[in-house]
Amino acid sequence: MLSPAVSLLRTPGHSAEDISTVARTEAGVVVFTHLWWTAEGPAEDPYAPDPSVLHASRARVLDMADLVVPGHGSPFQPSELTPR
Repeated sequence: MLSPAVSLLRTPGHSAEDISTVARTEAGVVVFTHLWWTAEGPAEDPYAPDPSVLHASRARVLDMADLVVPGHGSPFQPSELTPR
């Protein structure tokens, strides 16, 4: 934990070493991550060494995030359309 409101979460997927930053704010939980490039995915990351690990990390983030800031696109609110 970096502070009471900011922590790091191991989220392998895009690479085996990926870390996401989790910020707990008054507006909810924001996760900065490279598990998605944009809100649309891609559903399958062509660089992921193990797709099952990618999908497990995505599910973990989606269970906690109110807002996701992806690796390359605009922030988005997770929905049922968000690739898992």
